[in-house]
Amino acid sequence: MNNLLILIKREIKLILRNSKSLLSYSSFFFISLLIFVFTIGPDNETLKKLYVPILWVIVIFSLILISESFVLEDYIDGSLSELQFLGYAEEIIFLAKCIAMFFSLVVPNIILIPITSIFFGVDLTYTLNTIFIFFLSLPTLTLITILSAFMSLQIKRNKFINFILVMPFFIPTVIFSTSSNFFNYEINPEFKFFILIGLFLITLPITIIFGKLIIKELNY
Repeated sequence: MNNLLILIKREIKLILRNSKSLLSYSSFFFISLLIFVFTIGPDNETLKKLYVPILWVIVIFSLILISESFVLEDYIDGSLSELQFLGYAEEIIFLAKCIAMFFSLVVPNIILIPITSIFFGVDLTYTLNTIFIFFLSLPTLTLITILSAFMSLQIKRNKFINFILVMPFFIPTVIFSTSSNFFNYEINPEFKFFILIGLFLITLPITIIFGKLIIKELNY
């Protein structure tokens, strides 16, 4: 536990020193949503209906865009190998990066989601519900994107294949986050809450196992 806390502090310090990735995330997020607003036009009903699906598409691509920055520098400068040499377990390294990425994305999204919802004519209640569902889903998405980032270091020559392999793992979370009904079954908020928690509990051990194996493989 102490090792995990030490690594989380280390990761957060690195994020604060190098805020370019978060700036890239925020810029891409905001500009992409604005492009959709201008493309769809002033039809408020259409904008409201499409807000959440558009939000999730942009969030996933934004996460994939910045995820590599959380692992690339440590890999290039040898810090990843050094951490293992110092006795930090691979699963602890993986979890520390996931937790740091999660907390680093909380503040930008608390600001960005309400601001962008104004352009789509979304009311406050719907915006708060969207933020709540987003933060329930973010841990799962973070685990998958960090795993994807480590995979991209391993599959150096073809990142497109990596993207194709990882993208299906986003689908269950996106489906239950964006849909109020699924297979003609009305999904109430409580049921959606338990589904998203369940997806996280399934994703957590799987990504830790694969993350551990990939980190080990990177240093051989």
